[in-house]
Amino acid sequence: MAAEPYDLVVFGATGYIGQFVAEEIARIAEKNSKLKYAFAGRNKVKLNKTVEMAKMNTGLELRNVGVIVADVNDEESLLNMAKQAKVVLNCVGPYRFYGDRVVSACIKGGADHVDISGEPQYLEQMQLSYSKQAQENGVHVIGSCGFDSIPADIGTLFLQDSFPGDVNSVEAVVGLDDDSSGGASVNFTTLECAVLGLTHAKKLKQLRRELFTTPLPKPSYKPEPRGKLFYSEEAQRWCLPNIASDRSVVKRSQHLNYELEQRRPIQFNIFFGMKSLWTAFGSILFGIVFYIMVSFAFTKSLLLKYPEFFTLGTFTRKGPKRSDLTSVKFCVTLTGKGWDTKLEDPNQQHTDPPNTTMTVKIVGPDPGYFATAILATQCAVTVLEEKDKLPRSGGVYPPATAFMKTTLIARLQEKGISFTIKE
Repeated sequence: MAAEPYDLVVFGATGYIGQFVAEEIARIAEKNSKLKYAFAGRNKVKLNKTVEMAKMNTGLELRNVGVIVADVNDEESLLNMAKQAKVVLNCVGPYRFYGDRVVSACIKGGADHVDISGEPQYLEQMQLSYSKQAQENGVHVIGSCGFDSIPADIGTLFLQDSFPGDVNSVEAVVGLDDDSSGGASVNFTTLECAVLGLTHAKKLKQLRRELFTTPLPKPSYKPEPRGKLFYSEEAQRWCLPNIASDRSVVKRSQHLNYELEQRRPIQFNIFFGMKSLWTAFGSILFGIVFYIMVSFAFTKSLLLKYPEFFTLGTFTRKGPKRSDLTSVKFCVTLTGKGWDTKLEDPNQQHTDPPNTTMTVKIVGPDPGYFATAILATQCAVTVLEEKDKLPRSGGVYPPATAFMKTTLIARLQEKGISFTIKE
């Protein structure tokens, strides 16, 4: 195949999150003049508008940005895009509808693929369907490289590597940092993905039976049981169960890291954390209404048709105002419990109860857009510059497996996303 004209291609650059990602790539390229990049989407007029908005929002000239017309409904255009790229950063969701076609085109075209999906069914299906083909073609496909689920997955890896001995369990709490002020609405696509994920949740059971064929060692000590609402001393938050994709992504990483690297797997749970008990009660009420509406076709249709009304403005088709995002910061608190000694054999179990605790805090800007743009672009650049450190010759991987031996954490720290061990 001829040399690729672009190092990085942002597919879906005309979308709401795609605009943020495009701008972050432009900032990276400003400091690395050798980096060749392009924005891709189905409408050339909108792509040119993305370029103009990126110029305005970054203050950069973007002289050398390329433009590629590619449509998820046109396989030939997707393959043409993939053949022009070393790495495709895919921002087109919902991925359950459109992701498979882009992954397939990248594997055929020889481009590595990074996406920001938070959809477990899509992520796990890609691993089941394409791992062998991707490895044979020397292509790495890495999903969930945005806020879903870099902090949880890479954070767990960071905690494991920093722990004095073996980790038994990790409890993560996702929330806003103490320095955050105000709030912001969320783009409609996030709601759509959540609705579709809940609607098709039962299909995951069969998928996982096919995907996870290697049994993990059975741990001797279970983590502390939690109720539907509890207070975390480590996170200083009132906590509720988190049904997003983080737990499934971490679970996949733990399976693969055990199979490929013989690393001891940990038990993982994740929760939403809120400073106010009243906010927690309000979230419970919202969750009940959301579940009821998604359970019936008519009310689900209403929810998707009028998201602003039924979510009291939390989700909007227009996306949040940038000015509302600048004062928001995320904080993910991960508390690991285990032992101060390490057993060489990951199948061997400790006979004494866990005796050591470590807490890691990850803090960064607005999670949905500014942070996701930083996380995804740094993952893409890491694939581009450190491909020799990725697993095998290729394959489909979650972040903590793909980036285990890379400098991703250091890159994120340099971009203002901090990983610190809490004293």
